[in-house]
Amino acid sequence: MRILVTGGTGHLGRDIVSLLKDQGHQVRVLARTPGQDPAVEWIQGDLATGRGITEAVSGTEVIVHAATFSPAARRGTIRPVDLVRSPPEVDIGGTRQLLGAAGQAGVAHFLYVSIVGVRHARVPYLRLKAAAEELVRQSGVPHSIVPSTQFYWLLDRMLGRMARLPVWPLPTKLPMQPADEGDFAAYVAGCVADGPGEDRQPFGGPDIMSFGEVAEQYQAARGLRRRILALPLPRAAARAAGDLTCPEGRRGTTTWAEWLSRHPPRPE
Repeated sequence: MRILVTGGTGHLGRDIVSLLKDQGHQVRVLARTPGQDPAVEWIQGDLATGRGITEAVSGTEVIVHAATFSPAARRGTIRPVDLVRSPPEVDIGGTRQLLGAAGQAGVAHFLYVSIVGVRHARVPYLRLKAAAEELVRQSGVPHSIVPSTQFYWLLDRMLGRMARLPVWPLPTKLPMQPADEGDFAAYVAGCVADGPGEDRQPFGGPDIMSFGEVAEQYQAARGLRRRILALPLPRAAARAAGDLTCPEGRRGTTTWAEWLSRHPPRPE
């Protein structure tokens, strides 16, 4: 099949593109800065402005919409503004335009990559993801919505930012089920092969851990000894963050400790 991947140059997108190519599909990627892989058809464009969307969708049978924009994830830290507003241009505007083009082109399968727990979350970025899910459901385009828990690379980035601090104040009792993006990419590729499935099973890592355990394993892998200060987490804050686990969903096989051993810290 000819498959369009948005977000194909990101952490998850690169793995999805690689797997789809290995399966023999013709992969097209919409990106602001085209890559160098000659086996990929690169379309220069921007979901935030709509540039290149019509060209990218034309002639494709499947769209894997993995593009998103979270300022907190990009910088690896949460700032007060992230609790007030998140830019909607990519996740809402881009998704709406992409769905419109998909409907006009008769795309057979629109697969939207989402996040576990967004329906119950109150954080602005997660609310955007929930709104985008609804756009997909109401579009009339045959679709799948495939949610995952948080990825290991994001935890690695956030905890890496704290490495120099002598004390780590964290909500240590917060339950989490982070996952490897490569494991999730394989699940996404499987959903592509299955065809439209509407709301698919959520995906998480193999283990449910507390945030305290996540931090302890990170310190052990990185050779750090920092005091972890347990912060109480009000119920309202936990509800705002949404559900971070999916015990009844699909599970990856790569553990947090295994991922850390394969990904040494980046030099500053």
